Amino acid sequence: MLEYLNILEITNASFNLTRIPRNEYVTLHLLDSLSCLLEITPQAEMEIIDVGTGAGFPGIPLAAMLPEIPFTLVDATAKKIRFVTETAKQCGILNVVGVHGRAEALARQPAYRGRFDVVVSRAVAAFPMLMEWLLPLTAPGGTVIAMKGSGYQSEIVDTQKLLSGFGAKIEKIRPVLLPGTDIQRFLIIVRKATRTSQK
Repeated sequence: MLEYLNILEITNASFNLTRIPRNEYVTLHLLDSLSCLLEITPQAEMEIIDVGTGAGFPGIPLAAMLPEIPFTLVDATAKKIRFVTETAKQCGILNVVGVHGRAEALARQPAYRGRFDVVVSRAVAAFPMLMEWLLPLTAPGGTVIAMKGSGYQSEIVDTQKLLSGFGAKIEKIRPVLLPGTDIQRFLIIVRKATRTSQK
């Protein structure tokens, strides 16, 4: 993972993959991403997708820690997916497949719809829109982990009707204090019970 961060620093000088400064990579990229492990219980034949992976977070650190689980990393920017795919392989993280595309388009494809046991996403969109993108990708019985900052409360107001339409509900909200800082993140855990209708 540290090798991955070093390559990211070098590449970022010309490709602008992240706005986070190098001295904060470990805390704001690595440790922040790994907080998802608090809510992931590895199981046989599990598949995980990271939507809006950007420079590979949280997907790459999670894939490094869970080498037996296949990860699909999705982003709408082709250069980011090329970087993530090539750098993961270079660092020996071999359980990663990069996909260039948008979640709302992938969710209409049979190969992706209702497929993933865990769907993770960090700082991609406001909660209601994020659920419309992520829940169609989530398998029945699966989990969405939406990583949010302190302003999440206003985003989840009046979302119960939206979630119930997808056969899902917020199971819990887990606060996470990033080690060595006073920065608090929140993992919004959404559990999906039934398949998403085509409508």
